[in-house]
Amino acid sequence: MNLRISLAGAFAVALVMGATSTASAQADTTRRTTSQTRVRVTKESPGEVSTRRDSAFIRDSIARADSVARMEKMRQDSVARADSMARMERARLDSIARDSTARADSIARASQVTTTTTDTIRNPTMPTMSADTYGARKSGFYVGLGGGPNIPTGTINDVYKTGFNVTVPIGWQPMNSPFGLRLDLSYARLNGRSAGTNGLTSQPDDPNIWSAAANATLDLVRFGESRRGALYLVGGGGFYRFTDFFNTDRSDNDAESAFEGDPITKGGVTGGAGLAFPIGGTSFFVESRYTNVFTDGDNTKWVPVVIGLKWR
Repeated sequence: MNLRISLAGAFAVALVMGATSTASAQADTTRRTTSQTRVRVTKESPGEVSTRRDSAFIRDSIARADSVARMEKMRQDSVARADSMARMERARLDSIARDSTARADSIARASQVTTTTTDTIRNPTMPTMSADTYGARKSGFYVGLGGGPNIPTGTINDVYKTGFNVTVPIGWQPMNSPFGLRLDLSYARLNGRSAGTNGLTSQPDDPNIWSAAANATLDLVRFGESRRGALYLVGGGGFYRFTDFFNTDRSDNDAESAFEGDPITKGGVTGGAGLAFPIGGTSFFVESRYTNVFTDGDNTKWVPVVIGLKWR
């Protein structure tokens, strides 16, 4: 029994010693391993330290230069944006100024038109026309067209009765002058009286009278706001072409003309008066001239009445 206890104690002591020895060996192994894995510190030379320091300085300088360049670029961009905004603001202000000026001009024109319209309503201007302004345009040259009855007088009144005439006046008269010149181209026709009248043994043919007369005009009175209406005189002379005149037989031979129906041209004079009224862009006129043609035997006389329009 005591022997078994001794053996058990010896075995326990052996186990304790073995465990202690094993723990010491593991600790030595750990220390050796830790000692072997420590970082090796190498001492640098002064030149290497200086080189590294210079490289760091260069990198810092480059970084600072880049930063300065970026800041300058940002400043330039900011200045450009400010300039662009200034130009846009200037354009906006200019547009506002132009709009304001245009509105002011439009208001001024509208006010002027309103004033002119009001003045016109208060003081209406009646359209007027004078012999020197035939038509709305103020040119010295004018042309017209008129016609009316042609009334025989004197000896031919025993043979012919009233016919008609067509007249084309072509003239020139300066705006500010009362004097003018005019060429009248006319065609006139008389109607033969019936046979048995005033000793006629047969009814005469209806005679034709073609004429071209150079006349002068003189405004006696002008009226209207622009003095465009006028009472005027007209007179001159020209040539007259007769056909089928006195182509008949009469018991009173002393009154017959030497024409005997043959075409003939004679000279003559004419003179009368007229009155012109403006109508829009034309001039309405009425005039009459006493015409005396120097024919063989008795002079041939008639009075045309001309009613028509003249244009510049």
